Amino acid sequence: MKNALLILAVLCLFQPNLWAQEEENTPSNSTAPSPWFMGTGLGVVVPSQDWNPNYSLGGGGLLFVGHQFNSQMALQLDLTPIFYTGGGDSLCDGRTFLNLRYSMPSKGYITYFLLGPGYDFQFNNVTGYNTATLAGDVGLGAQFDLHPGEHLFFEARYDLLFYNNITQQDIPIFFGLMEDL
Repeated sequence: MKNALLILAVLCLFQPNLWAQEEENTPSNSTAPSPWFMGTGLGVVVPSQDWNPNYSLGGGGLLFVGHQFNSQMALQLDLTPIFYTGGGDSLCDGRTFLNLRYSMPSKGYITYFLLGPGYDFQFNNVTGYNTATLAGDVGLGAQFDLHPGEHLFFEARYDLLFYNNITQQDIPIFFGLMEDL
């Protein structure tokens, strides 16, 4: 009885590897890579026109998800919280953009352009003044392959915020990680 259990245990240890190899070779288990991607990053924001002079530099983040249509074109939804502080005043600036992403693949890296409309929400922490407006951005970035499906990116953008009597402009610069889903 003990010999039979020992033989059964040895067979069970070696048999799953054979089953797994057989299943991997079946056509029903082969899948194409997903066209979806997502990423997150951090960066600095340099105000360039029509900002409070106390705000010399801002900090922010970037969270995005996108769908790759082919090797060059993708649609990307960005969420960007940006924080300015200076002179006893603080401003939280939340932006969302729907960007068209045009990529130029090369070996080991990708150069890409971003262009799209968006919306901006500003919340002033001291005065309680809140406002929102349409926005737009254009950007240039580079993406470097770390591992298959994992990339490091660095990008700079030019954001335009279309308020009633002024057009605020700034330059966000981000770096971070992007994953193919």
